[in-house]
Amino acid sequence: MYQNYTIGQTKFVLNYNYDLPQNHIARLIGDFVDSIPQNVLLEDSGAATGRPSSHPAIMLKILLFAYARQTYSGRKIEMMLDENLPMRWLAHDYTYSYHTINNFRRSQHASKLIKHAFVYFTMALKDHGLIQNDAVFIDGT
Repeated sequence: MYQNYTIGQTKFVLNYNYDLPQNHIARLIGDFVDSIPQNVLLEDSGAATGRPSSHPAIMLKILLFAYARQTYSGRKIEMMLDENLPMRWLAHDYTYSYHTINNFRRSQHASKLIKHAFVYFTMALKDHGLIQNDAVFIDGT
């Protein structure tokens, strides 16, 4: 048995740009991740064989938005991708399984990428005059 195949079917595509306010956190996260240089994002090109890897920028956007919404479970992040409009906007309407999300999260590349993102975020805050260069502390509680 095959899936239904119709060529002439009309497709209705939603434009998610119109549904998000300009000051929404998803836009902020998207702009921030897009400001990270491509050579940093694509430092690890992935395996030479098999299916192509998911783009690290999209995966980082997904994780940052989920963490901003206090969602840490891979299955709940997957559910957000299905149900949450800002999350779908960030993911460019791609869907990822919890397994893919957790594999990315566990990878060395993601670990390095999050560290680089923290450095770029700190530099952006400093450039906008929101923090000073004296000391930066992270509260781990």
